[in-house]
Amino acid sequence: MHSNNRQPNPILQKSFTTQIPNEIDTRRGLFRIKIKERTAASNNMEMYPYYIGYIVILLASSVLGFLLLIRVWGLRSIPGAYGLMLAVGCVMEWSLTYAMEIYTTNIAEKILWAKLEYFGISYAALGMFIFTMHYSGNTDWLTSTRTTLLGIIASVGFIFALTNEWHHKIWSTIQLTNGLPFGPLNVSHGIAFFFLAIFQYILIAVITVTFFQIATRAQSLYQSQSRTMLIGMLFPWIANFMYITGLNPSSSLDLTPIALTLTNLFLSISFLRYRFMDLRPIAQDSIFNAMQDGVVVLDHKERIVDINPVGTFIFQDTGDLLGREIKTLLPNWVEWRSANPRGEIKQEISVELAGDPLTFSLRTTSVLDQRGKRNGRVLLISDITEQKQAQKQIMEASHLKSQLLANLGHDLRSPLGAIIGYAEMLKDGSFGPMSENQEKASSEILDGANQLLSFINNLVGQAQIETGKIILREYPFDVGEIVGPLLSTLNFHAHKKGLTLIEYIDPALPQRLVGDQFWLRQIVMNLVHNAVKFTETGSVTVRFFKRGMDHWAVQVIDTGIGIPHEAQKRVFEAFEQVNSMENSKQSGFGLGLSIVAKLTSIMSGKIELESEAGKGCTFTVILPLKESIK
Repeated sequence: MHSNNRQPNPILQKSFTTQIPNEIDTRRGLFRIKIKERTAASNNMEMYPYYIGYIVILLASSVLGFLLLIRVWGLRSIPGAYGLMLAVGCVMEWSLTYAMEIYTTNIAEKILWAKLEYFGISYAALGMFIFTMHYSGNTDWLTSTRTTLLGIIASVGFIFALTNEWHHKIWSTIQLTNGLPFGPLNVSHGIAFFFLAIFQYILIAVITVTFFQIATRAQSLYQSQSRTMLIGMLFPWIANFMYITGLNPSSSLDLTPIALTLTNLFLSISFLRYRFMDLRPIAQDSIFNAMQDGVVVLDHKERIVDINPVGTFIFQDTGDLLGREIKTLLPNWVEWRSANPRGEIKQEISVELAGDPLTFSLRTTSVLDQRGKRNGRVLLISDITEQKQAQKQIMEASHLKSQLLANLGHDLRSPLGAIIGYAEMLKDGSFGPMSENQEKASSEILDGANQLLSFINNLVGQAQIETGKIILREYPFDVGEIVGPLLSTLNFHAHKKGLTLIEYIDPALPQRLVGDQFWLRQIVMNLVHNAVKFTETGSVTVRFFKRGMDHWAVQVIDTGIGIPHEAQKRVFEAFEQVNSMENSKQSGFGLGLSIVAKLTSIMSGKIELESEAGKGCTFTVILPLKESIK
């Protein structure tokens, strides 16, 4: 920004000409020129120290820009870094070329350096604008089309400067300051320059307004950071104000490169010191502060760089939390982190607020840079007091339910035992001979009572499993003692459906095994009952065989409706049934297979299922082989 003609000086002003005033040929004219040159030489000698001092400042500005460029380059993966690097590099180039314009005394070289200044002049504000858009979270605005358009406008300004001799639209005239080569050029402007200046003014104005909005809206650390950047943006405006008002110490020198160097210094200090852009864009402040959960943002050294109002309320700390290590607020933090060195932390913490004990769930999420390296964490602290109270109530209700089922099972088993006993006596003719219809009726009573007893046993078993009250009582038993009574009970139901019930005991299986006979019967009863219920034609086979050296197995094979592959995992869950037309015809609550799976797990065994829809099922319960030594 230099001109002796006192024209309004835009922030990024520079214009030149190749038109040098011609010497006058008259003696009088030559005399006047000599006097003018002598006066100019005297003035120029007085300006020498001033110009040399300013050259030193410009060179220092270039060195400072170079150092900033190296520092920001190490953080180039952070959003907005490339925009800041463009701004710093352009101002560095502008300062260096401007120093060369002042220093060189060859008019052609001066004009060349002046043209090269336009590279920095054209792109410096654009770089700061790109940085600001990333910083404020407005990256959606920076589409490839808009960014390209802005780049084209800036490039046109530089191209016009390089080709000014063809059109004289950037500068129209050029003169030597004080009439001697040493020092800056004195220029007047063309119309293309003013369009470029307006473009630069708009960018600088948008940047300044954006930082002002952020500084008045952002919280805590980000408010300080934004204010620092806003102060940096005042320097180019101050430099322009000094020029317009005549407060510039030398109207021939352009202070804009120095002003923009200070601007970049302030931007870089905020960028490097706070490292905020590693973590989140400031534009999210409104959402951040409105969240009902506590949010704490940590940097790579686990220091608090931001905390929302809810988080501050939870920790009840009236001091300044920013910059403190999280372990000062959470004493168990180091232990939690050691337990999850590579993963995320998930813990429950208890806090007393206003005399009320509250429970919070603490979860962390790592913040990764573009290279996938963790450089911070976000802590989300949610109030789960009501959930914990609800869980406690559910546990109490579940305990009461289990206790009710256990009592109900005990109260129902006694009368059912009497019904089953008398029905068996009637069927066996203990009360005298019966007619065929009477025998059929007693069989139906016996079958219905056994099914009801099986259902009650399942309810009681489910309640005992949920409360963890199942205790295995392992004694020697004969395999036949398990299957015999059960098959006789289920045979009537199978015979009524026209099914063949087949029993097979592997001769290689030891005659006597050790286990809990009661619960083993429950496993076999549920598997066989389930097979009979869902098989309309064919057979149900029960096999007991040796499965390797250390295991034996109970296998139930049917020719029923089968189970689709996608439903095979769900059938072992309590109160789950496969939805199909055939299933809808059957009664039950889906407890049988769930109890089988859980009892098998308690006995340190495993259960296998092989089935296809329409092709029957094969359930195999594999248990540890414990042979009786007696």
